[in-house]
Amino acid sequence: MLPSSKPISVAHLLFGDGVWGVENYVYNLLASPSASAVKPLIVCISDGAISQKFKNTNIEIKFVPVSGYFDVAAMVALSKLFEAHRVDLVHVHLGLDSFVGTVAAKLAHRPVIMSVHFDQPNYMSYGQLAKQAWKSCQILKNKSIAHFLPITQNVAAELMQRESVSASKVTVVHPGIPVFTIDRSVHSRLRDELNCSEQEIVVVGVGRLEIEKNFDCLVKAFAKIDPKHKVKGWIIGDGSQLQALEQLIERLGLAGVVRMLGYRNDVKDLLASADIFVLPSKAEPFGMSAVEAMMSELPVIGTMGPGLGTIVEAEKTGILVPPDNAEALGQAIERLAGDRELRGNLGLAGRKRAVDLFSSDKMAEQIVTIYRDVLAKRAQPVATSIS
Repeated sequence: MLPSSKPISVAHLLFGDGVWGVENYVYNLLASPSASAVKPLIVCISDGAISQKFKNTNIEIKFVPVSGYFDVAAMVALSKLFEAHRVDLVHVHLGLDSFVGTVAAKLAHRPVIMSVHFDQPNYMSYGQLAKQAWKSCQILKNKSIAHFLPITQNVAAELMQRESVSASKVTVVHPGIPVFTIDRSVHSRLRDELNCSEQEIVVVGVGRLEIEKNFDCLVKAFAKIDPKHKVKGWIIGDGSQLQALEQLIERLGLAGVVRMLGYRNDVKDLLASADIFVLPSKAEPFGMSAVEAMMSELPVIGTMGPGLGTIVEAEKTGILVPPDNAEALGQAIERLAGDRELRGNLGLAGRKRAVDLFSSDKMAEQIVTIYRDVLAKRAQPVATSIS
């Protein structure tokens, strides 16, 4: 077992080639004071969106090109990297890095921890034969992983059922964000900037503008809201659906109601200036933007499902509606727009829940404890029997 005073050297493998959100999970984990017991190493396949997240930190970043799931040369290069940096354990997050990284860690005799961020991996959409082949490979790979960290109980249940993972190797750890104070001083300035009066109710949505996030449903919901509620919408984010959403707003005559704000680096200030938060996704494995909204004391309207259902307590911190139902979404917005006391009560309860359950400090405390447990078990001598 490592002495508690010695930092645990952990290699985080992040082999995605774009923004997945997983990089935020790792960034928030390592930024927490509760992770001070960890000496991190970030390993990427190239210098791209993920590695940029860590460029302005003092975290060491290494690049190991990986051409695919069966890149033997990359596996060997990674194993040598783990040995050279005296890595104590390897933490993997995505499909490619979990395969290549687990083999490399086995070559270097290092234990592997895997965070599981999605309840349905890509291979579940393959044809029957390909799906079965990939499932068999996953089960084989999983035998070499010391512990799994699914982000919700639903993800854990799917993992254990689908890939025959023992419950003894599974601990649910919710993603977390740093606890922050709400800056109310920006409220009037931002409302003026965006041509919103203090009497108007601002509904804000934040996320990637992709089909699965379903922001077109939110736009359609605005068309069903009675104008007497004086509701305005801000949609923050960028993505492939931006132009289609702008066209939908124009077609529904909502140009004076809904504004597409694009990518913003002042999301916390915009949340502090709004009244209601909406996440209209068809399905969410978790929903970090909802956590950020709750920490901003906004009532959350989300879609029913295990992801947002983990975050939002229906009728206590927000309202949950059926997915892809603009009518129900519009009614929920109208209900909150017309009840200031309810908005306040849900917002206060939401912040408490976010701080208590979804802070990066809580996440880091849990994960560091698991690191220590895995290393302690590995250091225990194997019992032998004499016949």
